[in-house]
Amino acid sequence: MGNSNDKRPPLPHVPVLDPAEFEKTWRDSQHLLAALNGAGLGAWFWNLDTGEVSWSRGAQKVFGLDPTRPLSDPVNYIELIPEEERDEVLRLFQAVIDGSPTAAPIRHRIRWPDGSLHWIEITGSLQVGEGRQNRMFGVVRDITRQRAQEQALADSQERLRLALESAELGTWDWHIPSNTMFASPRAAMLHGLPAATFQGPFPDFFAHVPEQDLDGLRQAYRDLLPDNGQDSQVTYRTVHGNGQTHYLESKARLYRDAHGQPLRMTGVMIDTSERTLREQRLQASERKFATVFQASPDPICVTTLPEGRILEVNPAFTQAFGWRPAEAAGRNIFKIAPWQGLPADSPLRGKILTGTDLEDERIDLLDPNGRLMNCIVSCRRLELAGQPCVLSKFRDITEQQRAESALKASQEKFYKAFHSSPDAITITTRETGRYIEINDGFTRLTGYSAEEVIGHTTTEIGIWSNPAERQRLLDALNDEGHIRRMEMNARDRHGNPLEVEVSFEPIELDGTECLLVTARDISELKAAQEQIQHLAYHDPLTSLPNRALLMDRLTQQIALLQRHNLRGALLFLDLDHFKHINDSLGHPFGDAVLKLITARLEVSVREEDTVARLGGDEFVVLLTGLEGTREQVIAHAGQAAEKLRILLSEPMLLEGHRLQVTPSIGIALIPDHGQTPADLLKRADIALYRAKDSGRNVIQLFHSSMQHAASERLRLENELRTALSRGEFELYFQAQVDARTDQIIGAEALLRWAHPTLGQQSPALFIHVLEESGLILEVGAWVMVEACHACARLLQDGLIDERFSLCVNISTRQFRQSDFVERVEHCLRQNKLPQGMLKLEITEGIVIEDIDDTIAKMNRLRKLGVSFAMDDFGTGYSSLTYLKRLPVNVLKIDQSFVRDATSNPSDAEIIRAVVALGLSLGLEVIAEGVEQQSQLDFLQSQGCNCYQGYLFSRPQPLTAFRALLSHGAQHLPH
Repeated sequence: MGNSNDKRPPLPHVPVLDPAEFEKTWRDSQHLLAALNGAGLGAWFWNLDTGEVSWSRGAQKVFGLDPTRPLSDPVNYIELIPEEERDEVLRLFQAVIDGSPTAAPIRHRIRWPDGSLHWIEITGSLQVGEGRQNRMFGVVRDITRQRAQEQALADSQERLRLALESAELGTWDWHIPSNTMFASPRAAMLHGLPAATFQGPFPDFFAHVPEQDLDGLRQAYRDLLPDNGQDSQVTYRTVHGNGQTHYLESKARLYRDAHGQPLRMTGVMIDTSERTLREQRLQASERKFATVFQASPDPICVTTLPEGRILEVNPAFTQAFGWRPAEAAGRNIFKIAPWQGLPADSPLRGKILTGTDLEDERIDLLDPNGRLMNCIVSCRRLELAGQPCVLSKFRDITEQQRAESALKASQEKFYKAFHSSPDAITITTRETGRYIEINDGFTRLTGYSAEEVIGHTTTEIGIWSNPAERQRLLDALNDEGHIRRMEMNARDRHGNPLEVEVSFEPIELDGTECLLVTARDISELKAAQEQIQHLAYHDPLTSLPNRALLMDRLTQQIALLQRHNLRGALLFLDLDHFKHINDSLGHPFGDAVLKLITARLEVSVREEDTVARLGGDEFVVLLTGLEGTREQVIAHAGQAAEKLRILLSEPMLLEGHRLQVTPSIGIALIPDHGQTPADLLKRADIALYRAKDSGRNVIQLFHSSMQHAASERLRLENELRTALSRGEFELYFQAQVDARTDQIIGAEALLRWAHPTLGQQSPALFIHVLEESGLILEVGAWVMVEACHACARLLQDGLIDERFSLCVNISTRQFRQSDFVERVEHCLRQNKLPQGMLKLEITEGIVIEDIDDTIAKMNRLRKLGVSFAMDDFGTGYSSLTYLKRLPVNVLKIDQSFVRDATSNPSDAEIIRAVVALGLSLGLEVIAEGVEQQSQLDFLQSQGCNCYQGYLFSRPQPLTAFRALLSHGAQHLPH
């Protein structure tokens, strides 16, 4: 190759020479040559004009030749180079000949005389000698070992890259002094950043991490600082721009400088939202690879080439195929289950054994339980410690195959589902909007037949009536690619308007991009939604704003009034004794009353004011924009409240009943009495309760002292909750007397409360609290048990006989208990009371609330020997309507009538009527609250001979009542 005919300088060749002769020309450099030869370097000289190359003994050794002997034959240098590399080497040599050599050393392989290939590196410099002769001096060295090391490093880096890709890991490196973060594209993407290598400020990298999680990361770092901590493992969240939350797990190591100060921190992270990553601490490239290998959810094994001997398997491999690492190591992969079933001539077997790279090769295997597994196999050739190996990854796609089968079955069902759906479904081309298919639902909805539509575009048919809506639909479709449940206005074949809900899903039919469009008539649904929306913020009975809407308006008004330095007022109304109307006349009648009250309220306020119903008989009036001083606003609110009180108190005639309903009204000023809707409503409610406590049909303006009263009410309820367990309740007994004989014929059991610090508390103070809080159920049961037990002892001691009547008051809540009859029966049986002794006092409220259930329970109790007294008779509305149906034995005249019977003709007339009614129905009549002899004389004159009251005896504790009974045979003075 050195004798070219193109007159160019010949290429390098090595003539027959003795390296020792060449070295003689270097006599002045013997020490240099010795050093080069000793270092494995060879010196060379290339005469570019002749092409001849001379070299030292060290160079001759680099070329695999005996350095102690001269060459016996010329060496064609180019032929030493493998054929596939010659063109590149020739190009580099030609560049030297042309006078423009490369600055970098020339590296290529040569073949030694024994046939082995070795890498050499040639360096030299171009010089012009005597006679303008071009020549080049340099050294050559064997870099075969260096190249092997470089290749091993490249292989290790490739394995790491493959492992990171397989496990979807991201890596990062934090330089602490500069607070700079370096992160891989995967790590950046996991943090909601562009999928590119990240280098920037530490806080920017964690911009999408919630503050709570950042605190956890900071704490994890702080935990490493003392005691020379190094390793850390944390789990935290990132919230990406699309709103999706990702859960990341990061393992890291902290590195310190020579002074022990934190220098840098490096680590790996993985998205654990879909799978759990089990990874080891990372110290080096091989260890990182091992960690990823072990954490992979897919079965992975490493086998040797060409034997197929298993070096290592990961946990997923063990889980999938049942072979633990110790059991599998050293075995031939094709001699263990499930691969031993593969035929010897299996193409897959041959590919794995030869190290052929595979990508998603299909294979069917059996799992440890003998079930068929559909797998795909991927193989990559790699080298571990110089040993050629194959990394094989298996992925179980059994479920995927089943899903595909299900998809195929679904596609087979599509036609039936398409045409049988009640919704309107069409398929149109995406580009032109031309109809390809429609179902019967579309025909029913629009009136268009398939013949009229198919082949035409949506524009030609003119389904969409609103161009702006249609453009909005197209924009959304272009932006999102699909549409889910968008409401649209359309028109049918006859131009009638339609309200529809549409969904657009992209599909592909025969390679054509299409849209599957579903439309549903939502006209009725919209009407229902409007109704629901109305009901959500309005009272269903009166259509007034409810609590939710009131609170919303109140919030707005508070801000508006403060902005304009105005005031408002909140009027809280409650109808006095409205429960009596429901109890006596029924809930439908009560509802009619509420509607009439609503009408009166609405006509009595300004248009800008709000009337709301909170429930039951509670109403609120919001007065806004009141100008003037605080006193003027108070006066205005008071006048408005008085106007409402007078208007609502006017008699009303409903279904033949003439009623008069009065309101109690509490007033709170805005913003004087509260800055929030809840505070204002609470204080207006407190003022309302003060109005009720003041005798009802009263108006009260909130005052700070009322807050104390409300607190006292809460304190009272809390103390009542523990009073029973602390033994603070006691039963008193008030005698019932037959005036004709002055003999005690019975007693009413009355509850008393001895407060540990306040002493005896009036029943008027706490009985209603027991009722309202529900504590009456527990306390009432205790009263029943204690009264029966006391009566049993009196009977046992001979102080009373079987004719004695024990009267126990029963609340409405008690009576409505599903097991009330069983409770009474158990109490009677436990105390062995004779039949007829227990008498339950009930109110008209119990009777009227559910007349049929009431009668049924009363009849069951009568069979047990229990009798009934109608307490407070005459205070309700229409007890006479039900009285003849009830198994009642006694009527009790309320003390409110007895008190003024001798001075008030109306009360006297009511007593006459009640006594006459009782006598006509064969009922006993007993009067309550008899305190004067004149009252008793009047009662006896009307035929009522039985009574109870202070005239005979006050309510007494059991001990005093026993003493009273012991003298019962004596004549007792009035």
